[in-house]
Amino acid sequence: MIFHIHTLHRGRFIWILLGCLFAAGFLLSYVQVSEIVKILILLFCIPVIHFLAVKVSLQPSTWDLQADRLQIDKAGKVYEVSYENLAYIKNHLRSGGNLIAIYKNQKGTPIRIWRNKLFVKNDDFDAMMQEFRNRQIEIVIG
Repeated sequence: MIFHIHTLHRGRFIWILLGCLFAAGFLLSYVQVSEIVKILILLFCIPVIHFLAVKVSLQPSTWDLQADRLQIDKAGKVYEVSYENLAYIKNHLRSGGNLIAIYKNQKGTPIRIWRNKLFVKNDDFDAMMQEFRNRQIEIVIG
């Protein structure tokens, strides 16, 4: 079964968000208006900057749950994990989405993928989680 999940490049998202906020603050420091007006302008810029950071950082991913393994294709990089090597999946809830961490039986760094829910249509995340449960794969919510 194939599922399409809205994911994003988290590092790019943070750099764009913070960089644009600092740039807007820097530019507003040269504007000759009162400080309260500068603060209000910056507050109204935050949603626009957030929207732009999400749109530029989007990297849709395809999750293919095959008979014996999970294959994730995200931005041209392919992750593969066999079900027998899969310890559990941890779903960290975040305000703008989820951090999905895939832990393997061997020690090492888990595969971490950031799911985005902001400024996009619904994806197949809930159906995919249900399919993991149907295949007896442990889902930990944290």
